[in-house]
Amino acid sequence: MTTTTTSEQHAGPRVLRHVTGVVRDGDAVRITVQALPAVELPGTPGWLTGEDLIDQGVEVTMPNLPRELSLPPRTPEQVDLEISLAGPSTARIALGPPGARVHREAPTWLGIVVVEGTDAPRVEEDDDAVTICGEGVAVRVQRSPFAIQVRDADGRTVLRTAERLRQVAGFPTAPPVLLDDGVHLNLEMGTDEEILGFGEQFGPLVKNGQRLTLRTEDALGTGTGMAYKPVPLWHSTSGYTGLLNTGATVTADVGHVRPSVLSLWVDDESLDLYVVGGEDPRERLAAYTVLTGRAPRPPLWAFGYWMGRCRYHSAEEMLTVARAMRAHAVPCDVLHLDPDWLVVDRLNTDFIWNTDRFGDRRAFVAALEALGCRLSLWELPYLDPASPVYAEAEERGYLVRTTVGAVAHVRRTPTPDGRDRALIDFTDPEARAWWQHSHDPFLDDGVAVFKTDFGEGLPDDAALADGTPANHAHNLYPLRYNAAVSDHIAAHTGRAPLVWGRSGWAGSHRYPGQWGGDAESTVAGMQATLRGGLSYALSAPGFWSHDIGGFFGPELTPGLYVRWTQLGALSPFMRAHGLRPREPWEFGEDALRISREWIRLRYSLLPYLWQAAADSAERGLPMLRPLALEHPGDPVAPRVDGQFLLGADLLVVPVFDDGTAPVARRFYVPDGDWYDLLTDEPFSGPGFRTVEVPLERMPVLVRAGAVLPRVEVDADVRRTDDLLGRPWTLHLYGVEDVEADLVGFDGRRTRVCVAGGAVAATGSQAVTEAVRHPRR
Repeated sequence: MTTTTTSEQHAGPRVLRHVTGVVRDGDAVRITVQALPAVELPGTPGWLTGEDLIDQGVEVTMPNLPRELSLPPRTPEQVDLEISLAGPSTARIALGPPGARVHREAPTWLGIVVVEGTDAPRVEEDDDAVTICGEGVAVRVQRSPFAIQVRDADGRTVLRTAERLRQVAGFPTAPPVLLDDGVHLNLEMGTDEEILGFGEQFGPLVKNGQRLTLRTEDALGTGTGMAYKPVPLWHSTSGYTGLLNTGATVTADVGHVRPSVLSLWVDDESLDLYVVGGEDPRERLAAYTVLTGRAPRPPLWAFGYWMGRCRYHSAEEMLTVARAMRAHAVPCDVLHLDPDWLVVDRLNTDFIWNTDRFGDRRAFVAALEALGCRLSLWELPYLDPASPVYAEAEERGYLVRTTVGAVAHVRRTPTPDGRDRALIDFTDPEARAWWQHSHDPFLDDGVAVFKTDFGEGLPDDAALADGTPANHAHNLYPLRYNAAVSDHIAAHTGRAPLVWGRSGWAGSHRYPGQWGGDAESTVAGMQATLRGGLSYALSAPGFWSHDIGGFFGPELTPGLYVRWTQLGALSPFMRAHGLRPREPWEFGEDALRISREWIRLRYSLLPYLWQAAADSAERGLPMLRPLALEHPGDPVAPRVDGQFLLGADLLVVPVFDDGTAPVARRFYVPDGDWYDLLTDEPFSGPGFRTVEVPLERMPVLVRAGAVLPRVEVDADVRRTDDLLGRPWTLHLYGVEDVEADLVGFDGRRTRVCVAGGAVAATGSQAVTEAVRHPRR
């Protein structure tokens, strides 16, 4: 083998190789790192710098070395690494060229992270490394060759760069940090390490073996490989959570190309990585939501039953549905109206109410209210040039412009008429306020909630008013769109905000709620929807749901409609919606009867759901929880993505089937004792069980030791308002006496003591009875 070193300027990849300086700067440690030009071997895995081959660990005696290697020059380039603590167990690792914005700006500059405080670290130095230590996390930076390790409070290495991984001749295959049209971070994965997260991804919950592009898109379904709500956050079963504080596109190769490497490519000159250490993912999510904010608990009525259709075409059509809900004794809180409320109603929102179809808005809202239903309205952040307000918005500068000054156009989402739609620039304070105040007449007339649809269409050549870099703007647009509407609803109404959003990014969980996009009306669509929700729960903890029955596709069967309704009844929110009718009476008498039973069951469990929602808001946890979240020590739990926990105490096992005959359902029972919610049948875990479930049933298990508050639901209950003032019953599973703090529907705390046969409650919520399970 022969080597030659080129002397010309090298404009290609660079690899971080040597620490050249360490300076304490307030609560941060600034480390200067030398990056050297590097080349990838032709036709074989491996990277080389211009340094001596032996110094790079190359086995020069191997008979199958390449014959000739043209090494790059050794001209060093400076990279600045800044390490600080963002909490007792959270480290921030910011890396970029001198003067990069990651070093100049506060970490909140993108709107993802919302706090900028740091803890003072302890710094340890020796000849080999510098270590930045906090109470529950430590970052060790190896001086030469450059490498990073993160350790937890017990000193365990939970994250390490992949410098040890090489091919047979010793060439490194995954340099720790590679700069090449972006930043590549290569992390070594342990032999039994599993990676979860990355937002609302519709494939298997464990991401090992997958390659994901994190870029928010109009995914056109749940089976296309794209995602409406990707999030650059992941959890490792080795004991850490990582967040990339970026709006740039991220590619996550989770052992897809190299089985032992988690490779992260960020389309930016810098890397801003937060690492949260700790064995319990619940505690890591709590720390993550301290950084990025927590979702407020939505109003009680949001947890009732929602009904929608794309589309209802008139006021009378919707009032007929509301009357039918009452006639069939189906509780329902919200009716949703898609774009037909607009005059120009195809990928346009200009807030011009269609009086021809829906008459006087205030009168229409009042007519729905008389039937017990609130009104939800659709919107998107796009304007059609055919709209009467388009010229005003363009003249005032409210529309997103391109880098050459032209009005930007929505990308990827097809338009039915060929006209290009424009986008509202939410980074312009005046445009944001104009859009927000356009909601005021609707809110004043009693509209309860807006479905903030779309938002994934910002083009790559957009030049936003606030100067957001183009490579960050696309993914941040949904965050800013939903924030604008949610914030204004809260400010204008004085109540907890609520939107029903489709698009999202890191931080979107602050603006509840979100739904899983346009699923196909198939068993595969139902499965993908749940997987997306579980993955999103680990990345954006809060309040998420889905369209019962799926949005599009083959004719929905009565069996699948019932099975999906059962899943919806035990989801954080419950909304049926699709291109065709989703009302339960549209699927036959059996479907109506069974669906009504499950809807009523949901309403009876609203006191429990209310506690789970409070827990989510207070602790930064999702309502819908993967088993791996509540059972982090269970090696089986991460790969169980066909069932979930609702709150901490209900284990929900959806039945993925589109027929009406009984089916066998195999599911995993986590550690401990459990009881069937409807029959009290006991189950013990850990282990798999198979039960036969008729169409009327779905396995729902209650954790032993749980205290479930419930309320009686009869045919007189039309909506959640009818439950106010009704006493609750405490259902105790596997325990005799208990003391519990409950949050009443009025938001105030009630202390309940159960001793013997007596129930005593101190507070605003009446609790009059205790029922012990299993019943004797």
